[in-house]
This record gives sequence, C-alpha cells and structure tokens, in this order.
Amino acid sequence: MDQKTGPETTGLENQLRGMILGNVRIGDSQASPEAQHTQRGRGRGRGGPWRGNHRGGYQQSPSQEQQPRGGGAGGFNNRGRYRQYAPPTPHVPQAPSIPQRGAHPPRVLQRPHSNNPAQGHGPSVAPHLRQQAPHQPRPQVTQPRENPMTQVEHLEMLAAEEIPKVEMGLDEFEGKEVFRQRLEGILRQAFDESYSGDIATISLVGFGSLASGFGMPGSDMDLAVVPGWKDSSQADRIGIDREIPRLLERAVLDAKMGGRLLTRTRVPILKVCESPTDELYSALFEERKKWDELPDEEQYPTDAPVKPSPSLKPLVDVGEQKPADIVQHADSPAFGESFPALGAASSTKKKAGSKSPTNVGTTHTKSPTTPTEATSDVNSTANASDKQQHNHRRNDKTWVREKVLGPLDFPKQGVGIQCDINFENPLGIHNTHMLRCYSLTDPRVRPMVLFVKSWAKRRKINSAYSGTLNSYGWVLMVLHYLVNIAQPPVCPNLQHSIPPPKDISQLENFFKGPTVGGYTVRFWRNEQEIIQAAQAGQLSQNKQNVGGLLRGFFQYYASISGYSNNYGPRPPQFYWTNEVLSLRTLGGIRTKQDKGWVSAKTTITAEKKVTNRYLFAIEDPFELDHNVARTVTHRGIVAIRDEFRRAWRIMGAIGKGMQPEGGIFDEVIEDLPPKEELEKDVKKMGMEDVGVNDGTAGVQHTENTGGL
Repeated sequence: MDQKTGPETTGLENQLRGMILGNVRIGDSQASPEAQHTQRGRGRGRGGPWRGNHRGGYQQSPSQEQQPRGGGAGGFNNRGRYRQYAPPTPHVPQAPSIPQRGAHPPRVLQRPHSNNPAQGHGPSVAPHLRQQAPHQPRPQVTQPRENPMTQVEHLEMLAAEEIPKVEMGLDEFEGKEVFRQRLEGILRQAFDESYSGDIATISLVGFGSLASGFGMPGSDMDLAVVPGWKDSSQADRIGIDREIPRLLERAVLDAKMGGRLLTRTRVPILKVCESPTDELYSALFEERKKWDELPDEEQYPTDAPVKPSPSLKPLVDVGEQKPADIVQHADSPAFGESFPALGAASSTKKKAGSKSPTNVGTTHTKSPTTPTEATSDVNSTANASDKQQHNHRRNDKTWVREKVLGPLDFPKQGVGIQCDINFENPLGIHNTHMLRCYSLTDPRVRPMVLFVKSWAKRRKINSAYSGTLNSYGWVLMVLHYLVNIAQPPVCPNLQHSIPPPKDISQLENFFKGPTVGGYTVRFWRNEQEIIQAAQAGQLSQNKQNVGGLLRGFFQYYASISGYSNNYGPRPPQFYWTNEVLSLRTLGGIRTKQDKGWVSAKTTITAEKKVTNRYLFAIEDPFELDHNVARTVTHRGIVAIRDEFRRAWRIMGAIGKGMQPEGGIFDEVIEDLPPKEELEKDVKKMGMEDVGVNDGTAGVQHTENTGGL
C-alpha cells in the first residue's frame, strides 16, 4: 500500500483506529465510579470505559486500569504491577486491516497526539515511530490502613499509667473497715434499745466494689443490713419491719453523722456520711423532723393498687419492622446525631500531658417524665413530627451527665467516709461474691474493670441518677466481653463451670443450687479452687495483653456499621437495639423480644413510681427479670454510645498515625443549668424512683463515684 500523508490518510487512520478500539472494554468490576459516570449507553453497545468525542476520536478515562481483552501487551499483571505496551518491531508501516467477526482482538494502539487538543485530527506520527512515555497511573487518594499494634501499644501504655491512680490503697481500705465497725456498733446499740420484734440482732456486711476488689479511691462503701432472726426457721426471710430503717436513720443523726433515708427506690437505702458540714447536718436534721411530725398514715403509706402502664407499641412490629426515629438509628453510625440537640454544651478537660483539646457536643433526646407521656422509652419518639416538636418545646431544658447536688445531697469531698446501707437486698452479697470470683480467674480482669470504670467516670457516663449507667452495669459489660467475645475467652462462665463434687452424696445439691428470694444463686464460689486453677493455666488460653483486650472492648461496643479493619473477617459488635447482655447465658446474648423487654413499664404505688426502661438491656445474673440498665434514658444511651464512638475514633487516628481529637481520659466539664431548673429537678426527685446503683438488685445510687 502506498504511503500517503494528508488529511484523507489521517482521517482514514483515525476512523480505522476508532473501529479497532471499539472492541476493547474493561470489566465492570474494574471500573471506577468516575469511569462509569462517563460511559455512554451504559450496558448497551461496546463502548465500555471508552468514550467518543464529536470530533471522531476516542479517549480513555484516566482512572481505569487497562487490561486489553485477549491478553494484550499492556496493563496490570496478576501481581498488580503495571506492564507497559511493547512497540512492534520496526517494519514498513501499513494501514491496519479491519478486524473480522470472531478474529483475535487486535492490540490496543495509543491515541495520536494532536497539535490542537480541541480537535480530534491533525498532523500525527505513526505509533511505532513515536517515542512512548512511561505510563503514569492516576494516583489514588486512599486512607492509611490502621495499625492495630499501634493502638494496642497505646492502650497498654494508658493502662500502665492510669490503673495505679485508680486502685484503692491499703490505708483507705483499712480506714473504711474501721468506720464500718464503728457504724455497726452505733446501729446495734440503737437497735437493742429500741426494737423488740422478731430480729435478735443486725450486722453490716460489705458488698459492692469494696468487697469485689473493684473499688476506686473515694468511692462509697456499700453495706447491707443482715438480720439475725430469733427463730432460725426464718433465716431465709428477706423482709424486715418497716420501722427499722427509720430507727437507724435517727441513730445516725443522734451520733452527729449525716443520715438520709431514701424510700423511693427498689429497696430502702440509708445514706451516711462521717463528718457532715454544719449546713448539711442542719438540712438533714430538719428533713427528719418534718417526717417525725407527719401522721402515721403518711409516715408509712399503704401501697395503692398497681396502676398498669398504658398500652405500648412494641420495639419490633409485625413483620420485624422497627419503628422510626430512635429505633431505626440505634445501630447506625449516626445514632445520637439525628435527634434534636437538647443536650448541654459540654467541654472536655485535658489531662496533663495531652496534646490536643476537644469539645464534646453531644446531642440527646428528651426522656419521658410523666405517666401519660410515657412508658415506652424506645418508641415514644416514633410519633409524628408535629408531636415531636411539641414535646421538644415542652421539655426543652439543659441535660447534664452528672448529678447536680441539692441541699440534702452529700458532696464528693469534705464530709469524710460515705456509705450506702441497703435493706432487704441479700442478692447483693451473692452478686458481689461472684464478681470477686471472676476477678480471681485471671490477673487481667481487675485492670480491665478499673480502666473502664475510670474512663466512664471521666466521661461522666456512670450516673444512674442522670440517666446513664451505674457502676455495676459497667462491670457486667466488661465481664461479658471477657467471657463471651474475646477469643479465646479470658474467663470461664462461673455459672456454668462448677466442678462436680467428689462426693456422690452431694450431687443433688450440686444440680439444685441455693436460692435466695426465689432466685437461684448457683456459681463456682470456691475461691481457693479458682486461684489454683488459674495459676495452673487451666482457665484461659488467651494470651492478649490488657491493651489488646481494651482495643477489642471499645471496638465491640462502638458498633461501627460497615467497619472493616482489612485484617480478616468483620469483628463482632453489640447490637444495642435488639440485644440483651446476659452473663449467665452461654454466648452472652439474649434478645429483647425473647425476654419481653420491648417497651418500658411503669409501676405507680402510693409511695413511689418505678419505671423500668429497656433502651439498654443488661440482665442481672441472678434476678433474671431485673434490667441493670433500667434507668438509662434516651439521652443517656446517646451519651454512652457517643463516648464509645469517640474512643474508637481516637484509636482509629492513632492507628493511622494521625492526630486524634483528644485523649481517651479527657474529663468532661459541663455547664450547670439555670437555678430554677435545678429547683424543679429537686422537687421532682421527691416523686420518683430516679436511679439504680447497685450491687445487684438495682438499688438507687445518687452519688457519681459509688457502686461497684
């Protein structure tokens, strides 16, 4: 064929080249979103990622990884490395022939450079005579991969720094024991002088954090009144005479200590402080004087018939469709960000040595406060938008994570040792014993619990009074992770790992187990056996350090949807909307639907109103119908989940070598609401059961640092 130059030859060459390139395509799996957007007639014809321009030429989307069909000479090989197109051996140029149907696809040719980029034709040079520049793939902007080991090392360092600060010292422990003995003597003397019923004597038995080994400096003591009955056949009896709590309150005040009896709780609690200020003592004394002046029927009101809760919309509707708003967002990354901003403006105080400040602007929802408004916390926001706006206007006020002290509340410092004396709560003693046994199964359990409790305290999400989670609930969350989620498990399930007795005559008691108040309290409680098994390495094959376990703990409860760490399968996560943490259950999880915990229930009597919420659900290991997290409100659960996400964001930044938004232990500092709001809250507190602490049976705890 004669060699020609000129517009006709160039146009023919471009036309033939266009026909050749029309046969080349790239698979959909390789096409980037940018390339797919430029395709014409997507799914129709042979264009693929190539697009034609109105000048008759073709250009390739720059984001494509070229892989010519039929094993062409260029593109990415199977190792992911780019292979350049090899020019053909020099020969006499010939016009390319038109490919026939069924023929082998031709080699892909480079588009000739044009002197005028706006035109598709012009003077060109034959491909084999033109010097080819090396192909430069388009740089891809990608996020750096997380380095889990960096995160583990950071948490291990934090644990080594923080845990020694939050361990209760021996001197403090011994000082509290001395105070317990002194207080027991005062109460026994008053009891012997003023009581003549069926109880011979009383004792103060420690439970909670002080007895389980999870106590922190400055935390309250939890004590239980254990009666010694005159008739030994009544040893299992739980109830006591109603005048005993008031009798002991008077004894505490007469000893010039601070004493305040809380009756609008699941069980009565006598709060005691060693050295009240004059102002506090006067307020407490006047409050007791007001009670003394009441008529008998008001001092000990008879419970009115139980008022059932209004009919409630279930958490999961027919067909497994969830209600709108809070439920549909509860397991999504945006949970807590889609509600009206009702929360208080709060800031984060940096620890010494932290590098970057952070502001915590948490959004929260308003929790129901009246029986008609309602008893279904999960679904109360699933209403029309106009009703939501109405409720927002009616209930719009500042919410704080930490309890605001009233005139009868004990300050955190300056009043000596503080304690909560529980009545009619024998399950608390058994729960505490089981938690202590868990702490003996592995040396990593106690540091894990102390780390998480300290974090929750700093971030102000450990106050049942304010609608977050009591300290006992945080302990159960840690144990759930160590027993059921960490792989291999760090601890055995003590309620299912009881060694069989060697004496066959004890088999009946082994399977039956002891009961308290109708609840089975069976678990592996032989501390010496547990210590020996742990030292022999018989209880766990897990070799992770505390930092690695903490990383998994925060990742599990952060529940980031769509998260992938690029290192194998998706990590496990907790589904807050549907799941119940159940330490006694093998696997650790039950469903709210299974337990019937799909909507809040309120019980109103003459003396108190008790609301059991199930936004967050933690089953008590023994009292199976009790939700340890029953006081967690809308805004409380939003705050808790926001803090898990914040911690995981910080870990993500550290794993990528980026500057985090703050430190994990930065302290939240909140602005107090106006004085008139505080007065309303204090007045309202006289009408409702507002919180749970615990030891176990869900006892109210109004102080921020107490509990387990």
